[in-house]
Amino acid sequence: MQQVHINRLGVNSLEFDTDTLELSLSPGEERSFEIVLINYGAPTHVNISTSDSLRENITILEDNPYVKHEEYVPLIARIPYDGRLYTKGQIHITVGYGSKRQSFNLNLGNPGPDEKSFAVDVDESLYKPAGSSKLSSSSSKVSSSGIYEKEHWSSHIPSISLEMIRSALVEASPYSAGIFRMIMILLLVLLLVVFVLSIDLTQFFGFYQSVLYSILLTFFMAYLLLKLPGSKL
Repeated sequence: MQQVHINRLGVNSLEFDTDTLELSLSPGEERSFEIVLINYGAPTHVNISTSDSLRENITILEDNPYVKHEEYVPLIARIPYDGRLYTKGQIHITVGYGSKRQSFNLNLGNPGPDEKSFAVDVDESLYKPAGSSKLSSSSSKVSSSGIYEKEHWSSHIPSISLEMIRSALVEASPYSAGIFRMIMILLLVLLLVVFVLSIDLTQFFGFYQSVLYSILLTFFMAYLLLKLPGSKL
């Protein structure tokens, strides 16, 4: 119900109890409500009309009442089955034979999320800064697109490899002379083997000769192992 005060502040003055009237309706539903016209002055005709947006939704049963003191004007609001779920418009009140007109808002239906303003409560923990350790660990994780960020461990592989090679060279430097001698000896042995294989020495490699050569080779390898730096038996 909406109350309209006429001539209370002066001739042809208009006042509304509320600037906006809300009527909750579902598609296919129909509902009646009243406008109470209260006249504080001389009797007068009052014209009631709607904006174009409400023309199909509002039926005014008496659109031009003669108000002596107080009149109740019934209106019927409806939303068709195939109509808009939420409709906004105005109800116009005109007095003084058209010299003065004022309006109040009328909203019909149930507003959707995009038609009403609302605030979303956000947990304070979501926007308060967390500890630096948590931020640094989360920044190194996979991003929302599924691609590893620059802080991921894979970006450090080249530097790790260089450090490993450098450490290996430092550790091997005290034994570099012994390793060089070992390589030279192996090269000489290889040359000797190639030379021996080029000569027909089958007559020198009988059973007993082979056993003797094996013993000599074993002693030779043991000697080399003893001479290597850092070797202990």
